[in-house]
Amino acid sequence: MRFREVCGEGAAAANVLRVKADGTQAYEPAAQYDAAQRKWIPLPIDLGPETDKVYLILYGTGIRNLTSASAAKVTVGGVAASVTYAGSQGGYVGLDQVNVLLPRALKGKGEVDVALTVDNKPANAVKINVR
Repeated sequence: MRFREVCGEGAAAANVLRVKADGTQAYEPAAQYDAAQRKWIPLPIDLGPETDKVYLILYGTGIRNLTSASAAKVTVGGVAASVTYAGSQGGYVGLDQVNVLLPRALKGKGEVDVALTVDNKPANAVKINVR
């Protein structure tokens, strides 16, 4: 395994949550492992119709002790995104998560960087793919 894969670069450790207008929710993968390339590849995220809300759920560590709810900031492809939750993941000890509403302005942008800052400390940039 290469150093950058260990240090949280490349495809985001994330899931996608799609919330439809009727409240129906569906989880989707944000990446898949490519055995030939021996790395994780971002899968295209379809933002769907205007009525869908699509959240990127990022996983990491060192997030739960942020100083305030507004201390977590995310840009996706250079576009500021709304952080709706940042804290403990709840299911796994030590794992944290950040829920980000993906802006509609990203539609069709392809592979973009996701930059997370918590208490003015930047995390490693990771990638997603927006169809």
